[in-house]
Amino acid sequence: MKNLIFIFALFLSKTLSAQETEFKVEVSADTVLMGNYFEVKFTIENGKGKFVAPSFNGLKIVAGPNQSSSYSSMNGEVKQSSSYTYYMEADEEGVYIIPSAKLVFNNEELKTPEVKVVVVANPEGIKQNPNSFHNEFSFPPFRDSKKLDSTPTKKQKKTYKI
Repeated sequence: MKNLIFIFALFLSKTLSAQETEFKVEVSADTVLMGNYFEVKFTIENGKGKFVAPSFNGLKIVAGPNQSSSYSSMNGEVKQSSSYTYYMEADEEGVYIIPSAKLVFNNEELKTPEVKVVVVANPEGIKQNPNSFHNEFSFPPFRDSKKLDSTPTKKQKKTYKI
């Protein structure tokens, strides 16, 4: 009986040690053209707690926070993930530092690293896909887009940058 308890305790400790909490941040682009938005995603893996968003000084929140979560159990290995996604836009050119977000649990605090985003001039008014973590139908759907005139007049060549 003692051996059975020992084996169970060993298995349980091995499973729990593999489930270390991870807290990370991702941005869809580190350089953005003025007038375009980008995505900031905070992900918590194998942990729970109170998420405290950073202050996005100088940046406008276009949409968010959007929250998603997933849970999987495969061959006895359990994984859990939660994420908070923001869509941000800058009002002017420059270098923006997104401060650390915090995750507070069991009187402990985890922090993400700071992230730098550079916003550069966009004299041609180019609209960028934010290289989203999702697809082209992702949020925010209400972005205004330029309507392109696809009927050039005679002897006029039109070039579009995508």
